[in-house]
Amino acid sequence: MAFTDASLEALANLRNIDNIQWYVVPLILGIYLLYNNEIIKENWEAIFMGIIWFCLAGVVLEIINGLVLTATQYSALWTTTSKSAFVIYVGWNIEILFLAAVMGLMNAMGLPENGKQKVMGIPVLLFYPLIWTSIAVFIEVMLNFAGILVWEYWFWSWPNIYFIFLWWLIPNILFVWAHYRFSLKTKKYIAIASVIYALSFHVIFAIILKWV
Repeated sequence: MAFTDASLEALANLRNIDNIQWYVVPLILGIYLLYNNEIIKENWEAIFMGIIWFCLAGVVLEIINGLVLTATQYSALWTTTSKSAFVIYVGWNIEILFLAAVMGLMNAMGLPENGKQKVMGIPVLLFYPLIWTSIAVFIEVMLNFAGILVWEYWFWSWPNIYFIFLWWLIPNILFVWAHYRFSLKTKKYIAIASVIYALSFHVIFAIILKWV
């Protein structure tokens, strides 16, 4: 199979700084302010969970998506075309990066202290992941309809969004489980390991092998 048009467009813009826009600057400032505010409050739980989400559910999973393109020589599971200030991987641009950078932090901040309670009769472990997943999938569907998030495979496209839903739901469940299961010290170590994993994946697959 040959590369799809969306794949070729994403590859042509891959890590091309010519498209950088000024709006990136206030977005960076916004992330800085959010994390700095939690650092001042010493809310390390949310900070570490934010780092873990960004590195594992963001960087690592996006690299895996890029490897799908390399393996198939056709398309990744999802592809971000142009209209971005900076395409990092074929399915990840700087706008999505900013979202991933704050998603884990904000979600951790929104979780109740008691992980054993129920919300509307649903355990916290399922309630919040279902809400987050539903919102995320809805946004992806809208982006797909707008033509800026491209799905090529029948099992990963509208209306067959079951695997997309699971792709979001499983990490969200693990996120909530880890939030309540691990101590602050353990979360710190996991956050450090996550950064190492993310950097290693990028160096190996993006810089050395140039597979993503």
